Amino acid sequence: MSTFSDINARFEPGIDAESEAGLRRQALAGQVAAVRRRSRRIRTLRRVFPGLIIGLGLLNIGWIVVTTVIGSFNVYNVTGTEIRMTNPRYSGLNSEGAPWIISGLEAIKKAGDTSIATLKAPAIEFKGSGDSASRISAANGIYDADTKTFRLVGNVVMVSGNSDMTFHTEQAVVNLTDMSMSGDKHIEGTGSMGHIVGESFVISKNGSDIIVRGHGDAQAHGEVTGKSGNKGRS
Repeated sequence: MSTFSDINARFEPGIDAESEAGLRRQALAGQVAAVRRRSRRIRTLRRVFPGLIIGLGLLNIGWIVVTTVIGSFNVYNVTGTEIRMTNPRYSGLNSEGAPWIISGLEAIKKAGDTSIATLKAPAIEFKGSGDSASRISAANGIYDADTKTFRLVGNVVMVSGNSDMTFHTEQAVVNLTDMSMSGDKHIEGTGSMGHIVGESFVISKNGSDIIVRGHGDAQAHGEVTGKSGNKGRS
């Protein structure tokens, strides 16, 4: 039986066994190369991924540190008619040029009124020439820049810088011009002058001049001449 083929068909020579084996070797080599490339990529990713995870962790820690540091600065937050500031600090000089500093956990100002600030957990520090610093702290306070006064309310504690006296009362007003502290609430003081109890008071000269009034006309006036000495009169 005769077999006919298309005269226009493409001539394809037969492939011998050696050529076929060579083609198979080439295909196998290509597959091996692909597997090796994939293995290298996997090894690279195994090295890179832990570094990326560590880097992201450090980035998160750094962001927390940055936001904490920024939060420790004076940060303003406007809410409605109020302006709130964390860790506020106000400073100035008294009539003799001695510095004073007011600080607190938070200050609140009414929008449009920049002269008055209400403070939480406030404290004021000041001193005279050559004296140690006096410190007065309280639960709350009101700083008035126009009248140069600082009103403290709730658990007011004054540690005198020019004596060893410590005073406790519930309300006091600090005159930022002469740095005197006065009040008409019950006061108690302890130190080298003994235990002082009164119903109103005026403390000046960085705690070295003390006037305490009791009920009626009773009055005691003490002058502390130094940390270890004092004199007084009634």
